[in-house]
Amino acid sequence: MTSALRRAGAALTLLGLAAALTPSVSAKGGGDQVVIQFLASTGADANGTARARWRDQGSGEFDFNVEIDHMDPGSYELYVTDLVSPKATITVGSLGEGEVEFAIPQDGAKPLFDFPVFDETIEVRQGATVFFHDTFSSTGGGSGGGGGSGGSGDKTKTGVYMVNVGPDFDAQGKLKYEAKATKTKFSIEVEKLAPGTYDVLVGGSPVSQITTVSSASVEVEFQNPVEPGKTLLNFDPLGAQIDVVQGATVYLTGVLPASNSSTGTSAPSKPGKGSKDLGKKGGDSLLVSLASSGVIAGAKGKAKLSQSGETEFEVEIEHVPAGTYDFFVAGVQQGTFVTNGLGEAQLDYSTSPAGAVQLLDFEVKGQLLEVKSGANTILSTVFPTSVQSALGLFSHETFKSNKVKVNLVNAGIDLDARGGVTWKQNSSGKQTVTIDARDLDAGTYGVKVDGAFSASSLVVKGTPYGKGKLVFSSSPSNSQALLDFDPVDATVELTDSLGTVVLRAVIDVP
Repeated sequence: MTSALRRAGAALTLLGLAAALTPSVSAKGGGDQVVIQFLASTGADANGTARARWRDQGSGEFDFNVEIDHMDPGSYELYVTDLVSPKATITVGSLGEGEVEFAIPQDGAKPLFDFPVFDETIEVRQGATVFFHDTFSSTGGGSGGGGGSGGSGDKTKTGVYMVNVGPDFDAQGKLKYEAKATKTKFSIEVEKLAPGTYDVLVGGSPVSQITTVSSASVEVEFQNPVEPGKTLLNFDPLGAQIDVVQGATVYLTGVLPASNSSTGTSAPSKPGKGSKDLGKKGGDSLLVSLASSGVIAGAKGKAKLSQSGETEFEVEIEHVPAGTYDFFVAGVQQGTFVTNGLGEAQLDYSTSPAGAVQLLDFEVKGQLLEVKSGANTILSTVFPTSVQSALGLFSHETFKSNKVKVNLVNAGIDLDARGGVTWKQNSSGKQTVTIDARDLDAGTYGVKVDGAFSASSLVVKGTPYGKGKLVFSSSPSNSQALLDFDPVDATVELTDSLGTVVLRAVIDVP
Protein backbone atom coordinates (compact mmCIF):
# COMPACT_ATOMS: atom_id res chain seq x y z
CA MET A 1 0.00 0.00 0.00
CA THR A 2 1.36 3.40 -0.91
CA SER A 3 1.98 6.06 1.73
CA ALA A 4 -0.81 8.16 0.14
CA LEU A 5 -3.31 5.32 0.59
CA ARG A 6 -2.18 4.81 4.19
CA ARG A 7 -2.71 8.51 4.87
CA ALA A 8 -6.16 8.40 3.26
CA GLY A 9 -7.13 5.36 5.34
CA ALA A 10 -6.00 7.04 8.54
CA ALA A 11 -7.97 10.15 7.62
CA LEU A 12 -11.11 8.08 7.00
CA THR A 13 -10.65 6.36 10.37
CA LEU A 14 -10.37 9.71 12.13
CA LEU A 15 -13.46 11.01 10.33
CA GLY A 16 -15.39 7.95 11.47
CA LEU A 17 -14.31 8.49 15.05
CA ALA A 18 -15.20 12.18 14.85
CA ALA A 19 -18.69 11.35 13.63
CA ALA A 20 -19.18 8.90 16.50
CA LEU A 21 -17.97 11.41 19.06
CA THR A 22 -20.16 14.30 17.89
CA PRO A 23 -23.54 14.78 19.63
CA SER A 24 -26.59 14.44 17.40
CA VAL A 25 -27.90 17.95 18.12
CA SER A 26 -27.66 20.82 15.68
CA ALA A 27 -26.65 23.26 18.42
CA LYS A 28 -23.30 21.53 18.69
CA GLY A 29 -22.55 21.36 14.97
CA GLY A 30 -19.53 23.12 13.53
CA GLY A 31 -16.16 23.85 15.09
CA ASP A 32 -15.02 25.39 18.36
CA GLN A 33 -17.88 23.93 20.42
CA VAL A 34 -17.63 23.08 24.11
CA VAL A 35 -19.85 21.03 26.43
CA ILE A 36 -19.11 21.17 30.17
CA GLN A 37 -20.80 19.11 32.87
CA PHE A 38 -20.18 18.84 36.60
CA LEU A 39 -20.57 15.19 37.59
CA ALA A 40 -22.82 14.08 40.42
CA SER A 41 -21.02 13.20 43.63
CA THR A 42 -21.94 10.06 45.58
CA GLY A 43 -20.91 11.80 48.80
CA ALA A 44 -17.91 9.52 49.34
CA ASP A 45 -15.82 12.72 49.56
CA ALA A 46 -17.91 15.58 50.92
CA ASN A 47 -15.75 18.27 49.30
CA GLY A 48 -14.76 16.60 46.05
CA THR A 49 -15.87 17.88 42.65
CA ALA A 50 -15.56 16.48 39.14
CA ARG A 51 -15.93 18.21 35.78
CA ALA A 52 -16.13 16.62 32.34
CA ARG A 53 -15.48 18.65 29.17
CA TRP A 54 -15.94 17.71 25.51
CA ARG A 55 -14.55 20.05 22.86
CA ASP A 56 -14.75 20.28 19.07
CA GLN A 57 -11.88 22.46 17.88
CA GLY A 58 -12.89 22.16 14.23
CA SER A 59 -11.12 20.39 11.33
CA GLY A 60 -11.79 17.00 12.92
CA GLU A 61 -9.94 17.77 16.17
CA PHE A 62 -11.72 16.72 19.38
CA ASP A 63 -10.72 16.29 22.98
CA PHE A 64 -12.37 14.98 26.15
CA ASN A 65 -11.14 16.02 29.60
CA VAL A 66 -12.12 14.92 33.11
CA GLU A 67 -10.81 16.96 36.04
CA ILE A 68 -11.30 16.23 39.75
CA ASP A 69 -10.61 18.67 42.56
CA HIS A 70 -10.66 18.93 46.38
CA MET A 71 -9.76 15.23 46.58
CA ASP A 72 -7.28 13.30 48.74
CA PRO A 73 -3.96 12.59 47.02
CA GLY A 74 -3.83 9.24 45.23
CA SER A 75 -4.85 7.41 42.06
CA TYR A 76 -8.45 7.31 40.80
CA GLU A 77 -9.83 5.23 37.91
CA LEU A 78 -12.02 6.78 35.18
CA TYR A 79 -14.72 4.57 33.64
CA VAL A 80 -16.84 5.50 30.60
CA THR A 81 -19.68 3.22 29.45
CA ASP A 82 -17.68 0.09 30.24
CA LEU A 83 -17.79 -0.06 34.03
CA VAL A 84 -15.43 -3.05 34.12
CA SER A 85 -12.28 -1.73 32.45
CA PRO A 86 -11.08 1.83 33.24
CA LYS A 87 -10.26 4.22 30.40
CA ALA A 88 -7.49 5.93 32.35
CA THR A 89 -6.04 6.72 35.76
CA ILE A 90 -6.26 10.20 37.25
CA THR A 91 -3.44 11.07 39.63
CA VAL A 92 -4.25 13.60 42.35
CA GLY A 93 -1.30 15.42 43.87
CA SER A 94 -0.74 17.37 47.06
CA LEU A 95 -2.96 20.23 45.82
CA GLY A 96 -5.96 17.89 45.69
CA GLU A 97 -6.46 18.04 41.92
CA GLY A 98 -5.85 15.85 38.91
CA GLU A 99 -7.00 15.41 35.32
CA VAL A 100 -6.81 13.31 32.19
CA GLU A 101 -7.35 14.41 28.59
CA PHE A 102 -8.06 12.31 25.51
CA ALA A 103 -7.54 13.69 22.01
CA ILE A 104 -8.19 12.94 18.36
CA PRO A 105 -5.88 13.03 16.47
CA GLN A 106 -3.67 11.73 19.25
CA ASP A 107 -1.62 14.55 20.74
CA GLY A 108 1.70 13.61 22.31
CA ALA A 109 1.25 11.57 25.48
CA LYS A 110 -2.51 12.16 25.58
CA PRO A 111 -4.48 8.92 25.11
CA LEU A 112 -6.56 8.54 21.94
CA PHE A 113 -10.14 9.75 22.16
CA ASP A 114 -11.71 6.70 20.51
CA PHE A 115 -14.91 6.12 22.49
CA PRO A 116 -18.36 7.81 22.69
CA VAL A 117 -19.22 9.96 25.74
CA PHE A 118 -22.64 11.53 25.11
CA ASP A 119 -25.48 9.76 26.94
CA GLU A 120 -22.88 7.42 28.41
CA THR A 121 -22.23 6.64 32.08
CA ILE A 122 -19.11 8.14 33.63
CA GLU A 123 -17.66 6.99 36.95
CA VAL A 124 -14.63 8.01 38.99
CA ARG A 125 -13.55 5.34 41.47
CA GLN A 126 -10.76 4.40 43.81
CA GLY A 127 -10.86 0.67 44.19
CA ALA A 128 -14.43 -0.30 45.15
CA THR A 129 -15.38 3.24 46.20
CA VAL A 130 -17.35 5.26 43.64
CA PHE A 131 -16.83 9.01 44.07
CA PHE A 132 -18.72 10.32 41.03
CA HIS A 133 -21.43 8.70 38.90
CA ASP A 134 -23.36 10.49 36.14
CA THR A 135 -24.59 10.44 32.56
CA PHE A 136 -22.79 12.87 30.26
CA SER A 137 -25.28 14.99 28.33
CA SER A 138 -24.84 16.94 25.11
CA THR A 139 -26.44 19.92 26.89
CA GLY A 140 -23.94 20.00 29.74
CA GLY A 141 -24.83 21.42 33.16
CA GLY A 142 -25.04 19.06 36.09
CA SER A 143 -25.56 19.54 39.79
CA GLY A 144 -22.48 17.75 41.03
CA GLY A 145 -24.58 16.93 44.09
CA GLY A 146 -25.63 13.57 45.45
CA GLY A 147 -28.55 12.18 43.50
CA GLY A 148 -27.49 14.06 40.40
CA SER A 149 -30.87 15.55 39.45
CA GLY A 150 -29.10 18.13 37.38
CA GLY A 151 -26.57 15.68 36.05
CA SER A 152 -28.17 15.43 32.61
CA GLY A 153 -28.13 19.11 31.75
CA ASP A 154 -31.31 20.08 33.57
CA LYS A 155 -31.95 23.83 33.78
CA THR A 156 -34.43 23.80 36.66
CA LYS A 157 -35.02 27.09 38.50
CA THR A 158 -37.47 26.97 41.37
CA GLY A 159 -38.23 28.14 44.90
CA VAL A 160 -40.81 27.96 47.69
CA TYR A 161 -41.64 29.89 50.82
CA MET A 162 -41.17 27.70 53.87
CA VAL A 163 -44.10 27.04 56.21
CA ASN A 164 -43.77 28.15 59.82
CA VAL A 165 -44.83 25.21 62.02
CA GLY A 166 -42.82 26.04 65.15
CA PRO A 167 -43.15 28.14 68.29
CA ASP A 168 -41.50 31.23 66.73
CA PHE A 169 -44.64 32.78 65.23
CA ASP A 170 -43.06 35.41 62.97
CA ALA A 171 -40.13 33.35 61.62
CA GLN A 172 -39.95 33.23 57.81
CA GLY A 173 -37.92 31.21 55.34
CA LYS A 174 -37.51 30.53 51.65
CA LEU A 175 -35.76 27.98 49.49
CA LYS A 176 -34.24 28.72 46.07
CA TYR A 177 -32.59 26.39 43.57
CA GLU A 178 -31.08 27.09 40.17
CA ALA A 179 -29.12 24.87 37.78
CA LYS A 180 -27.07 26.60 35.10
CA ALA A 181 -24.73 25.26 32.46
CA THR A 182 -21.65 25.74 34.62
CA LYS A 183 -22.92 25.81 38.20
CA THR A 184 -25.76 24.76 40.47
CA LYS A 185 -26.95 26.87 43.40
CA PHE A 186 -29.22 26.15 46.35
CA SER A 187 -29.94 28.52 49.23
CA ILE A 188 -31.93 28.65 52.45
CA GLU A 189 -32.78 32.07 53.84
CA VAL A 190 -34.42 32.63 57.22
CA GLU A 191 -35.62 35.83 58.84
CA LYS A 192 -36.93 36.80 62.28
CA LEU A 193 -35.92 33.41 63.65
CA ALA A 194 -35.08 33.66 67.36
CA PRO A 195 -31.34 33.79 68.16
CA GLY A 196 -29.83 30.33 68.29
CA THR A 197 -28.36 27.51 66.23
CA TYR A 198 -30.60 25.44 63.99
CA ASP A 199 -29.98 22.31 61.92
CA VAL A 200 -30.94 22.15 58.25
CA LEU A 201 -32.32 18.75 57.27
CA VAL A 202 -32.78 17.57 53.68
CA GLY A 203 -34.82 14.41 53.43
CA GLY A 204 -34.31 13.97 57.17
CA SER A 205 -30.50 14.16 57.01
CA PRO A 206 -28.50 17.14 58.38
CA VAL A 207 -26.58 19.09 55.74
CA SER A 208 -25.74 22.34 57.51
CA GLN A 209 -26.49 24.67 60.41
CA ILE A 210 -27.91 28.18 60.62
CA THR A 211 -26.93 30.49 63.47
CA THR A 212 -28.99 33.60 64.13
CA VAL A 213 -28.05 36.42 66.52
CA SER A 214 -30.92 38.81 65.76
CA SER A 215 -34.12 38.99 63.71
CA ALA A 216 -32.11 39.94 60.62
CA SER A 217 -32.03 37.73 57.54
CA VAL A 218 -29.49 34.88 57.48
CA GLU A 219 -28.72 32.88 54.34
CA VAL A 220 -26.81 29.65 53.78
CA GLU A 221 -25.69 29.18 50.18
CA PHE A 222 -24.64 25.89 48.60
CA GLN A 223 -22.95 25.73 45.21
CA ASN A 224 -21.18 23.37 42.87
CA PRO A 225 -18.49 24.15 41.89
CA VAL A 226 -18.03 25.81 45.26
CA GLU A 227 -16.84 29.41 45.66
CA PRO A 228 -15.46 31.28 48.70
CA GLY A 229 -18.17 32.00 51.26
CA LYS A 230 -20.38 29.17 50.03
CA THR A 231 -20.76 25.51 50.97
CA LEU A 232 -20.27 22.67 48.49
CA LEU A 233 -23.57 21.38 47.14
CA ASN A 234 -22.95 17.63 47.43
CA PHE A 235 -26.58 16.57 47.99
CA ASP A 236 -29.76 16.84 45.95
CA PRO A 237 -32.47 19.08 47.48
CA LEU A 238 -34.90 18.61 44.59
CA GLY A 239 -37.91 16.46 45.42
CA ALA A 240 -37.02 16.54 49.12
CA GLN A 241 -38.62 17.92 52.25
CA ILE A 242 -36.34 20.51 53.84
CA ASP A 243 -36.62 21.43 57.52
CA VAL A 244 -35.06 24.00 59.84
CA VAL A 245 -35.05 22.39 63.28
CA GLN A 246 -33.73 22.77 66.78
CA GLY A 247 -33.58 19.42 68.49
CA ALA A 248 -36.88 17.66 67.79
CA THR A 249 -38.73 20.93 67.10
CA VAL A 250 -39.39 21.87 63.47
CA TYR A 251 -39.55 25.64 62.93
CA LEU A 252 -39.72 25.96 59.15
CA THR A 253 -40.41 23.34 56.50
CA GLY A 254 -41.05 23.03 52.77
CA VAL A 255 -40.88 20.65 49.80
CA LEU A 256 -38.99 21.45 46.60
CA PRO A 257 -40.22 19.82 43.37
CA ALA A 258 -37.97 17.46 41.47
CA SER A 259 -36.10 18.63 38.37
CA ASN A 260 -38.03 19.67 35.28
CA SER A 261 -36.38 16.91 33.24
CA SER A 262 -37.48 14.16 35.62
CA THR A 263 -41.02 15.46 36.20
CA GLY A 264 -41.81 16.45 32.63
CA THR A 265 -43.34 19.64 34.03
CA SER A 266 -42.16 23.16 34.85
CA ALA A 267 -41.52 23.83 38.52
CA PRO A 268 -42.65 27.19 39.99
CA SER A 269 -39.90 29.60 38.94
CA LYS A 270 -39.75 31.42 42.28
CA PRO A 271 -41.30 31.35 45.77
CA GLY A 272 -45.04 32.03 45.78
CA LYS A 273 -45.63 30.99 42.16
CA GLY A 274 -47.11 27.65 43.21
CA SER A 275 -49.92 29.21 45.30
CA LYS A 276 -52.93 31.37 44.54
CA ASP A 277 -55.23 33.47 46.72
CA LEU A 278 -58.80 32.65 45.65
CA GLY A 279 -60.34 34.93 48.29
CA LYS A 280 -61.35 37.63 45.83
CA LYS A 281 -63.81 35.28 44.14
CA GLY A 282 -64.28 32.40 46.55
CA GLY A 283 -64.17 33.89 50.01
CA ASP A 284 -61.43 32.76 52.37
CA SER A 285 -59.69 30.28 50.05
CA LEU A 286 -56.16 29.19 49.12
CA LEU A 287 -55.01 27.00 46.22
CA VAL A 288 -51.60 25.28 46.35
CA SER A 289 -49.80 23.17 43.73
CA LEU A 290 -48.42 19.79 44.77
CA ALA A 291 -44.71 19.29 44.07
CA SER A 292 -43.85 16.39 41.78
CA SER A 293 -41.21 13.93 42.95
CA GLY A 294 -40.46 12.79 39.40
CA VAL A 295 -41.60 9.20 40.08
CA ILE A 296 -44.36 9.57 37.45
CA ALA A 297 -43.42 11.96 34.64
CA GLY A 298 -46.12 14.50 33.88
CA ALA A 299 -48.01 13.99 37.15
CA LYS A 300 -49.65 17.13 38.54
CA GLY A 301 -51.79 17.93 41.53
CA LYS A 302 -53.32 20.74 43.58
CA ALA A 303 -55.02 21.23 46.92
CA LYS A 304 -57.57 23.88 47.86
CA LEU A 305 -58.74 24.90 51.33
CA SER A 306 -61.81 27.14 51.69
CA GLN A 307 -63.14 28.65 54.92
CA SER A 308 -66.42 30.40 54.13
CA GLY A 309 -68.95 29.12 56.62
CA GLU A 310 -68.14 25.41 56.54
CA THR A 311 -64.54 24.41 55.85
CA GLU A 312 -63.96 22.53 52.60
CA PHE A 313 -60.84 20.81 51.35
CA GLU A 314 -60.24 19.45 47.84
CA VAL A 315 -57.28 17.52 46.44
CA GLU A 316 -56.97 16.79 42.73
CA ILE A 317 -54.43 14.78 40.73
CA GLU A 318 -54.05 14.44 36.96
CA HIS A 319 -51.82 13.02 34.22
CA VAL A 320 -51.20 9.77 36.11
CA PRO A 321 -51.72 6.19 34.85
CA ALA A 322 -55.06 4.55 35.60
CA GLY A 323 -55.08 2.99 39.05
CA THR A 324 -55.37 3.80 42.74
CA TYR A 325 -53.26 6.25 44.71
CA ASP A 326 -53.25 6.77 48.48
CA PHE A 327 -53.57 10.19 50.08
CA PHE A 328 -51.75 10.92 53.34
CA VAL A 329 -51.87 13.92 55.67
CA ALA A 330 -49.16 14.13 58.35
CA GLY A 331 -48.35 10.47 57.74
CA VAL A 332 -51.94 9.25 58.19
CA GLN A 333 -53.91 7.90 55.23
CA GLN A 334 -57.04 9.98 54.69
CA GLY A 335 -58.34 8.59 51.39
CA THR A 336 -57.66 6.82 48.10
CA PHE A 337 -57.78 8.26 44.58
CA VAL A 338 -59.25 6.11 41.80
CA THR A 339 -58.29 7.67 38.48
CA ASN A 340 -60.61 7.78 35.48
CA GLY A 341 -59.70 7.14 31.85
CA LEU A 342 -58.11 10.59 31.61
CA GLY A 343 -55.76 9.90 34.50
CA GLU A 344 -57.62 12.27 36.84
CA ALA A 345 -59.13 11.91 40.31
CA GLN A 346 -60.34 14.15 43.13
CA LEU A 347 -61.05 13.82 46.84
CA ASP A 348 -63.48 16.17 48.60
CA TYR A 349 -63.77 16.84 52.33
CA SER A 350 -65.99 19.11 54.39
CA THR A 351 -66.86 19.84 58.00
CA SER A 352 -70.51 19.36 56.84
CA PRO A 353 -70.20 16.46 54.39
CA ALA A 354 -72.92 15.12 52.11
CA GLY A 355 -72.99 12.45 49.40
CA ALA A 356 -69.50 11.46 48.23
CA VAL A 357 -67.88 14.26 50.27
CA GLN A 358 -65.90 12.91 53.23
CA LEU A 359 -65.74 14.35 56.74
CA LEU A 360 -62.93 16.84 57.23
CA ASP A 361 -61.80 15.82 60.70
CA PHE A 362 -58.06 16.40 60.30
CA GLU A 363 -55.86 19.50 60.22
CA VAL A 364 -54.59 20.66 56.82
CA LYS A 365 -52.65 23.88 57.47
CA GLY A 366 -49.01 23.26 58.29
CA GLN A 367 -49.27 19.55 57.47
CA LEU A 368 -47.40 17.40 54.95
CA LEU A 369 -49.71 16.24 52.14
CA GLU A 370 -48.59 13.21 50.11
CA VAL A 371 -50.02 11.29 47.16
CA LYS A 372 -48.47 7.84 47.04
CA SER A 373 -48.28 4.97 44.59
CA GLY A 374 -47.43 2.07 46.85
CA ALA A 375 -44.43 3.17 48.90
CA ASN A 376 -43.45 5.90 46.44
CA THR A 377 -44.49 9.52 46.93
CA ILE A 378 -45.43 11.01 43.57
CA LEU A 379 -46.80 14.41 44.71
CA SER A 380 -46.44 16.31 47.98
CA THR A 381 -46.38 19.68 49.71
CA VAL A 382 -46.58 21.24 53.15
CA PHE A 383 -49.84 23.19 53.06
CA PRO A 384 -49.24 26.84 54.10
CA THR A 385 -50.84 28.20 57.25
CA SER A 386 -52.07 31.33 55.45
CA VAL A 387 -52.19 33.24 52.17
CA GLN A 388 -49.67 35.62 53.70
CA SER A 389 -47.06 32.89 54.18
CA ALA A 390 -47.85 31.12 50.89
CA LEU A 391 -47.33 34.26 48.81
CA GLY A 392 -44.80 36.04 51.01
CA LEU A 393 -47.16 39.00 51.58
CA PHE A 394 -45.02 40.79 54.13
CA SER A 395 -44.56 44.55 53.83
CA HIS A 396 -41.20 46.26 54.36
CA GLU A 397 -40.58 46.78 58.07
CA THR A 398 -39.03 49.84 59.75
CA PHE A 399 -37.02 49.85 62.96
CA LYS A 400 -35.96 53.30 64.14
CA SER A 401 -35.62 54.91 67.55
CA ASN A 402 -38.71 57.05 66.87
CA LYS A 403 -40.67 54.80 64.48
CA VAL A 404 -41.32 51.07 64.21
CA LYS A 405 -43.54 49.51 61.55
CA VAL A 406 -44.03 45.74 61.64
CA ASN A 407 -46.28 43.19 59.97
CA LEU A 408 -49.21 41.63 61.71
CA VAL A 409 -48.51 37.93 61.21
CA ASN A 410 -51.35 35.56 60.39
CA ALA A 411 -51.80 32.98 63.14
CA GLY A 412 -53.43 30.43 60.83
CA ILE A 413 -57.12 30.95 61.71
CA ASP A 414 -58.36 33.34 58.99
CA LEU A 415 -56.53 32.27 55.82
CA ASP A 416 -56.05 35.66 54.15
CA ALA A 417 -55.97 38.07 57.11
CA ARG A 418 -52.98 40.40 57.38
CA GLY A 419 -52.04 43.93 58.40
CA GLY A 420 -49.52 45.97 60.34
CA VAL A 421 -48.70 47.85 63.55
CA THR A 422 -46.95 51.24 63.55
CA TRP A 423 -45.47 52.94 66.62
CA LYS A 424 -44.32 56.57 66.51
CA GLN A 425 -42.86 59.02 68.99
CA ASN A 426 -42.42 62.70 68.14
CA SER A 427 -39.87 65.17 69.49
CA SER A 428 -42.16 66.22 72.37
CA GLY A 429 -42.55 62.62 73.52
CA LYS A 430 -46.08 61.98 72.21
CA GLN A 431 -46.58 58.34 71.20
CA THR A 432 -49.09 56.65 68.94
CA VAL A 433 -49.70 53.00 68.09
CA THR A 434 -51.76 52.33 64.96
CA ILE A 435 -53.20 48.90 64.18
CA ASP A 436 -54.31 48.29 60.59
CA ALA A 437 -55.91 44.99 59.64
CA ARG A 438 -57.51 43.80 56.41
CA ASP A 439 -59.14 40.80 54.75
CA LEU A 440 -60.95 39.96 57.98
CA ASP A 441 -64.54 38.84 58.50
CA ALA A 442 -66.85 41.59 59.75
CA GLY A 443 -67.00 41.85 63.51
CA THR A 444 -65.31 43.13 66.65
CA TYR A 445 -61.80 41.96 67.48
CA GLY A 446 -60.21 42.12 70.90
CA VAL A 447 -56.79 43.73 71.33
CA LYS A 448 -54.36 41.96 73.65
CA VAL A 449 -51.09 43.55 74.69
CA ASP A 450 -48.60 41.26 76.41
CA GLY A 451 -51.43 38.89 77.24
CA ALA A 452 -53.85 41.47 78.75
CA PHE A 453 -56.93 42.73 76.92
CA SER A 454 -57.17 46.44 76.16
CA ALA A 455 -60.38 48.30 76.91
CA SER A 456 -60.54 49.22 73.22
CA SER A 457 -61.46 46.89 70.35
CA LEU A 458 -60.90 46.92 66.60
CA VAL A 459 -64.07 46.95 64.50
CA VAL A 460 -64.17 45.48 60.98
CA LYS A 461 -67.06 46.50 58.78
CA GLY A 462 -68.82 44.03 56.52
CA THR A 463 -67.23 44.52 53.11
CA PRO A 464 -65.83 41.85 50.75
CA TYR A 465 -62.39 42.84 52.01
CA GLY A 466 -63.01 43.79 55.62
CA LYS A 467 -60.67 46.43 57.03
CA GLY A 468 -60.24 47.80 60.52
CA LYS A 469 -58.11 50.52 62.06
CA LEU A 470 -57.47 51.48 65.67
CA VAL A 471 -55.19 54.29 66.90
CA PHE A 472 -53.86 54.51 70.44
CA SER A 473 -52.32 57.84 71.55
CA SER A 474 -50.69 59.16 74.70
CA SER A 475 -52.71 62.35 74.00
CA PRO A 476 -55.82 60.99 72.28
CA SER A 477 -58.32 62.90 70.16
CA ASN A 478 -61.98 61.92 70.02
CA SER A 479 -61.34 59.23 67.43
CA GLN A 480 -58.36 57.72 69.26
CA ALA A 481 -58.00 55.40 72.22
CA LEU A 482 -55.80 56.15 75.22
CA LEU A 483 -52.37 54.55 74.99
CA ASP A 484 -52.46 52.91 78.40
CA PHE A 485 -49.69 50.34 77.82
CA ASP A 486 -45.95 50.43 77.25
CA PRO A 487 -45.51 49.82 73.49
CA VAL A 488 -41.77 49.15 73.60
CA ASP A 489 -41.20 45.47 72.74
CA ALA A 490 -44.91 44.79 73.37
CA THR A 491 -46.64 41.78 71.78
CA VAL A 492 -49.89 42.93 70.16
CA GLU A 493 -52.57 40.37 69.25
CA LEU A 494 -56.00 40.57 67.64
CA THR A 495 -58.50 37.94 68.79
CA ASP A 496 -61.84 36.83 67.36
CA SER A 497 -65.12 36.42 69.26
CA LEU A 498 -63.91 33.11 70.71
CA GLY A 499 -60.71 34.68 72.04
CA THR A 500 -58.56 32.93 69.42
CA VAL A 501 -55.56 34.89 68.17
CA VAL A 502 -55.95 35.85 64.49
CA LEU A 503 -53.06 38.30 63.97
CA ARG A 504 -50.05 39.25 66.06
CA ALA A 505 -46.88 41.34 66.04
CA VAL A 506 -44.05 42.49 68.29
CA ILE A 507 -43.22 46.23 68.44
CA ASP A 508 -39.46 45.71 68.49
CA VAL A 509 -38.08 49.18 69.29
CA PRO A 510 -34.28 49.38 68.80
